Amino acid sequence: MNIVVCIKQVPDVDDIKWTKENNLDRANMLSRLNQNDEWALDYAMKIKKQFKDVKVTVISMGPMQAMEAIKYAIAKGADRGILLSDKLFSGSDTYVTAKILACAISKVVKDFDIILTGQIASDGDTAQTPVSLAQMLDIIDVTNVVEIYNADKNTAIVSQKINDVINMFEVSTPCLIAVKKPCKEIFKPKIDDYIRAQDIVVDVIDAEKLNLKKEDIGILGSPTMVYRAFKPEFLKNTIEINTDISKKIVELMLKVNE
Repeated sequence: MNIVVCIKQVPDVDDIKWTKENNLDRANMLSRLNQNDEWALDYAMKIKKQFKDVKVTVISMGPMQAMEAIKYAIAKGADRGILLSDKLFSGSDTYVTAKILACAISKVVKDFDIILTGQIASDGDTAQTPVSLAQMLDIIDVTNVVEIYNADKNTAIVSQKINDVINMFEVSTPCLIAVKKPCKEIFKPKIDDYIRAQDIVVDVIDAEKLNLKKEDIGILGSPTMVYRAFKPEFLKNTIEINTDISKKIVELMLKVNE
């Protein structure tokens, strides 16, 4: 059984930098593994623990510093890592990101059974890439998944929560599952796991190896773009009260309710 986990290294919210094209300058920011993707990775490890002959491949698109997230995933128990890295990928929107991932998966991990992803990435919060990826690979997808009860080479049984409604699904493989809640089993690497991960060679794949044209990827190939990005400012008008504190507070509360 072959599982692919799509992971993304996202910027630290306290270290945001932008390029002149108004895209995130990922190469020059502190980064970490996207939380939803780590949940997906834990589910993959849970399935691997339950069955024999399960191989887990992690794949990520980003600058070379994303190697850190892949090595971490390998330390958690993944068997193989693939990094899609090319300057031509820079500025790709969710549609083109899904296109690049679909191309890589179909060429490099052809016999996959399940693709696991996080529901959202903290740097975009669109939830568009998982469903787009499934569409491009022409496979079933289940989103907003909060539990994977069973998954084997033929089927997966999952629960989905949207608002206050829980739906149960049994889907045939190959399929894509996008999770939005943490796995009950959390897999934490030990020192020996980190040492083992350092010896595993990660495949680095660029646009040329995927036969992708410059005009079809990155900013040039993206049908959408970031028009403007800014950090919101929260301004507060403060009033200093030194006398008749209770009376002043009541007056202010009555004024607000007018």
